Amino acid sequence: MENLKKNSVTVIVNHIFFIIFVINSISCPLRVVESCDPIDEEALLHFKRGVNYDFPPFRKLDTWVPNTDCCVEWQGVSCDPANGRVVQVYLFSFRDEGGVDRNFGVEGTLSPFLGNLTYLQYLGFKDQVGLSGPIPPELGKLSHLVGLGLTNNQLNGSIPSSLGNLHKLQYLSLGNNSLSGAIPNSLFRSLKSLLTLELEGNQFTGSIPSSISNLISLEKIYLTRNNLSGSIPLGITTLKNLTYIDLSYNHITGNISDSIGNNLSKLQALFLNYNKLIGTIPSSVVKLSQLQELHLDHNKITGVILRSVGKLSQLRNLYLDHNRLTGPIPSSIFNLFSLEVLNFGNNKLTGMLPYSIGNLTKIQRIVLENNKITGKLPPTIGYLTALYDILLSNNRFFGRIPPSFDNLRLNSLQLSNNHLVGPLPPQLANTTFFNSDSNLDLSYNPLGLKNIPDWLFHYYELKNINLAGAGIKGELPQSMSSSGSIVHLDLSSNEITGKLPSWIGNIYFLVP
Repeated sequence: MENLKKNSVTVIVNHIFFIIFVINSISCPLRVVESCDPIDEEALLHFKRGVNYDFPPFRKLDTWVPNTDCCVEWQGVSCDPANGRVVQVYLFSFRDEGGVDRNFGVEGTLSPFLGNLTYLQYLGFKDQVGLSGPIPPELGKLSHLVGLGLTNNQLNGSIPSSLGNLHKLQYLSLGNNSLSGAIPNSLFRSLKSLLTLELEGNQFTGSIPSSISNLISLEKIYLTRNNLSGSIPLGITTLKNLTYIDLSYNHITGNISDSIGNNLSKLQALFLNYNKLIGTIPSSVVKLSQLQELHLDHNKITGVILRSVGKLSQLRNLYLDHNRLTGPIPSSIFNLFSLEVLNFGNNKLTGMLPYSIGNLTKIQRIVLENNKITGKLPPTIGYLTALYDILLSNNRFFGRIPPSFDNLRLNSLQLSNNHLVGPLPPQLANTTFFNSDSNLDLSYNPLGLKNIPDWLFHYYELKNINLAGAGIKGELPQSMSSSGSIVHLDLSSNEITGKLPSWIGNIYFLVP
């Protein structure tokens, strides 16, 4: 979820940069030079010679013809009208929600002659699935470069340390390639103008350089999906302009420093999930008053959930699952009125769910499975009209399912391995399951049903029903003419008698 949103933001930023540049170029009342500089023309033709294939239908390089005006006739090339020098080279491929289309783009390598484009301000070769080979160190000579966008290609090798010479650089986007090796410590020493750093989706190893503290203008850092190790540099917590930090899916160890909340007052998103972090959640996190995304899941974090977490009033997604947290869920969490996802699954949490859970009027997913939470299911859950996933399996809930659940419109209701009893409220028949993979799991609860209600089999989109070990006795209903849309019905470990009805043949998989 987070990566798709981040990629969309990056694309928008880069296109805005391009549009602003073009508008400025058109509107400036400067003397127009009729043709581009021959040095720039030759540099671009060298790049074209390194392209083996330019996939249709775009084929922008077909317009790159010697002895024609590269400032006017070459697609993807823009010049400064005052001196005819190339200031932008931008090639992009086709991308939709499914990702980069492999039938578009160029196949080839980056030419070191690109380093001769002395006045270049923006170099963008994005979504070119056939663009491979190393990043030429000569790009470090482009002293006017403001944006370098090479995302979603097949570039390999290491990052040239010479890129650290690009003092005017604001956007460094090398994400989703096959780059490897350590991130050079020298890379960050002089990039004081850098606003966005994108190195995600590569194969970088080693630790995050401590020199990252030099990036005093940095607003967004993306290092997710690499093989980085070591601890989180304290220097990151001194970058006061940061709004977005994503270090997820690495091998980062150590504690989360308590200084994280002391300086990063602008931080809106913190992704540290899928690492090897230990220790407790630092108390200073609650000072991050602008925080909307907090993802600390899939680590080895211990201790309790901070009682003061309710101060994070802007929080929309809170993921603390797959850790080693203990104690009750703080009541202050149920005052986070903007919360959309609450995921505390796979911890060792205890205590009860209070009625105040009904305050989360924007909540869409509640995931508390695999804990030790007890008490009755609060009926106020049934009035959370935005809710579509309830995952509470493997806890110690008891009592009946509240009739108020009939207000819900669900993808999934999973309550297995608790102590819930029957009968099932007839109002549950009004609950709507609307996702193509929706499921109802009430297995291994002492429901003690004398028979299975007919209405369970008539949900239009309900695909999976699990009633294994639910204390069901008696026969299956014979009068039904169909089984709705069910493809998986698990009735194992019950005391069902009689003949199997004819409609059972419509079900793909049955555990009798």
